[in-house]
Amino acid sequence: MDYFCVVSRDDIAERWGQALQRTLKRIDPDSVAGRSSMAGICLAHWDCLQQAGRERLLARAHDNKLLLLVLTDHPKTDQGRDVIRRGAKGYGNTFVTSSLLLEMVKVVKAGDIWAGPEVLQSVLRQLLEQVDPPTGSLVERFGLSDREAEVLAEVMAGVSNKVAARRLDITERTVKAHMSAILNKTGARDRVELILLAQRAEQNAV
Repeated sequence: MDYFCVVSRDDIAERWGQALQRTLKRIDPDSVAGRSSMAGICLAHWDCLQQAGRERLLARAHDNKLLLLVLTDHPKTDQGRDVIRRGAKGYGNTFVTSSLLLEMVKVVKAGDIWAGPEVLQSVLRQLLEQVDPPTGSLVERFGLSDREAEVLAEVMAGVSNKVAARRLDITERTVKAHMSAILNKTGARDRVELILLAQRAEQNAV
């Protein structure tokens, strides 16, 4: 898998490369908008990109061609919500520690989303405000167990793993295990995609 970085500053490119212990293929921010193909993992310094370049990266991410990690000097919940909803798989601070950057890439490669809890909860709330997706269609279609159905209901309520664990009187680790099983059975890559899948399943059932 190719690793790219879109950045104009040498110090940031060097910092990211050292953190990931690999050479990143560096792309000039001004050339991003004109690139017709780009696949792999891309760390993008959002602050150095013009709107056309941002749109190109998000389009590639939305088409599942690119695992996009958006990094910015001043993270904001609304911006994070927007890029995650449009296909980015990670959102964080440009100067995140080396260990956290490594963890971010690991999580994204595993098919999950990395962002602060405020960003993720904002994404989920926005999705759930649009449609209140019942879980029955997913449970029946994918043969979820009773406990998995309970965990799914908590996800659809937009709560965190910690809150779900408290409500269901189980450990947070158990919630995570059930979530992994649900994602595996449904083929969804993360909570956002799971909610969208539930919405489509319910609409098709009507």
